[in-house]
Amino acid sequence: MILFTLFISMGVTLLLVNKKVNMGYSLMTGAVLLALLNGRSLLSILKIFSNTFSESTTISLALTIGLITILGHLMDQYLILDRMIVALEKMLRSSKATILIAPAIIGTLLVTGGALMSCPVVENLGEKLNISKDKRAAINLIFRHALYFVFPLSPTIILASELGNFNIWDFIKLQFPIALSMYIFGYIFYLRKYTEPSLEKLNIKQYLKSILEFLFYASPILASLLGVVLFHLPFYISLVFGIILSIIINLYDKQKDAQYNISENLFKTIYKGIRPPMVIAIIGIMIFKNVVNDIHEIYIYLNSLLDKGIPLELLIIIASGMISFPLASTQPSIAILYPMILPLAPNYHIKLLYAMFIYTSGFMFYYISPLHMCQVLTLEYFGVKIKNLYNHYIYILPLIYGMMLIIYILNKL
Repeated sequence: MILFTLFISMGVTLLLVNKKVNMGYSLMTGAVLLALLNGRSLLSILKIFSNTFSESTTISLALTIGLITILGHLMDQYLILDRMIVALEKMLRSSKATILIAPAIIGTLLVTGGALMSCPVVENLGEKLNISKDKRAAINLIFRHALYFVFPLSPTIILASELGNFNIWDFIKLQFPIALSMYIFGYIFYLRKYTEPSLEKLNIKQYLKSILEFLFYASPILASLLGVVLFHLPFYISLVFGIILSIIINLYDKQKDAQYNISENLFKTIYKGIRPPMVIAIIGIMIFKNVVNDIHEIYIYLNSLLDKGIPLELLIIIASGMISFPLASTQPSIAILYPMILPLAPNYHIKLLYAMFIYTSGFMFYYISPLHMCQVLTLEYFGVKIKNLYNHYIYILPLIYGMMLIIYILNKL
């Protein structure tokens, strides 16, 4: 019975998302349906909703995601990000290194059409290196997502640590080899054979200036990270400092050059940076998680499957594919599977391994989905067919997933 109710709930959720209903509302609907089908009363469902809205984790997550989108919007509108990338290329003195790192840096910010922001950078550097269009598309996507496993301000990483109730830095350390493998394999398959173009020579003074420029324009991101790492501030408080620095940089820029004066009220610019659909999605995820936690029959059923000899890893792979591929998102897999699977872990260490397995499996199905928005925008920009892009994934994605499996197996021994 519990399996049937799960399929009905997930089916309705997937249907609503495919009908362009916000993921948060879709998950709320699926959660209510799952609770009702398992005999929960309307009063108990309302209590779950009420508790979810008032719990500190939900409030912290909503604030953090909202502030990350504001920071990204400000850095985009104030042209801070553009100048950070220009300074990066001067500092690295390598087109290969810049094309490897720039999409990842741009990908850290949740700005509308973010994939398109890195496309011109990859296009320009790809032209210098004489890289084909389809390989440029693959480069933009692989390197854009390399930090997905380790960037502490990534909403998906934050969501995973909050739902899994584990230390975010423990999770990042565990997944670091996966991110590193994306860079290494990406370089081997996409960049290694190309010759570096000659760059304008810089004297020591000019080079030091490029470093200072990069640090100056990267300071909003750096401040947001250092506040958490050095001073152990909550993410949402640390992000406020990043936002303030973005505003200060713009005030400084406007005094030097009128082009940086966007002629818009500051509070209006900040307001435009808020993305309510993302906040609603977080609330929907938390509600679904709390409903699953309330239905103990799910854990009893999962344990019965494991007792029959069905590998938990196989269940994770199948479930991740069913959820993340059609939705083109990792977050629903985390929202649905974390509360089901992680309580089965006998200790904290194994819980981290299960969390990584779900996270990476969900990511892979999200990444290859034809509905993956970054992929759609990148293909459109470079004028490349999806089958040509998939040809570049044949070797690299199995190798990256294999890295996760190696980490998983070695840590379970």
